[in-house]
Amino acid sequence: MIIAGIDPSLTSTGVAVIRSPERVATATVTSKPPAPGTETVRTRFERMEQLATGILDLVDGADVVGIESPAYGMQNAGKVHDRSGLWWWIVGQLEALGVPVVEISPPSRMMYATGKGNAGKDLVLVTAAATYKQAAITGNDIADAVLIAAMVSRLADQPIELRRPAQSKLKALAKVAHRI
Repeated sequence: MIIAGIDPSLTSTGVAVIRSPERVATATVTSKPPAPGTETVRTRFERMEQLATGILDLVDGADVVGIESPAYGMQNAGKVHDRSGLWWWIVGQLEALGVPVVEISPPSRMMYATGKGNAGKDLVLVTAAATYKQAAITGNDIADAVLIAAMVSRLADQPIELRRPAQSKLKALAKVAHRI
């Protein structure tokens, strides 16, 4: 079973694809906003299209895809409408293809990584890099995508971790609604 994880972002989306427990392919899909004062509905649409196409190309062939759910507490972070549009574009295309999508909340991802549902980005990054040596974890977006894919892999009874999961990992998984 091929399992993918996506940490969607307007600037740097992390993607992880697990084809075997020994190798996790990772990539980022990046985009820069248009110059200030030049943004239009058309440029925003084209940006979403470019991002979604790049992301979907990377997860093509996946049997199931995990995606980080929107961070509803980040309404002040800007571009919330565009971030939501990108999320729905990706999920809509996967659903249209019949690919099951598993939504992973940021606190569940953090708890799965560190045992704490409010862990900082740097702790999550370091913990993910130490745990998943079969993945080239080069930044926070990739770390998050690998963790999402690892969570979905465990839910699919194909764990990629070498050790038995800690109780905190199982507690994080218990909060994930899924259909695999």
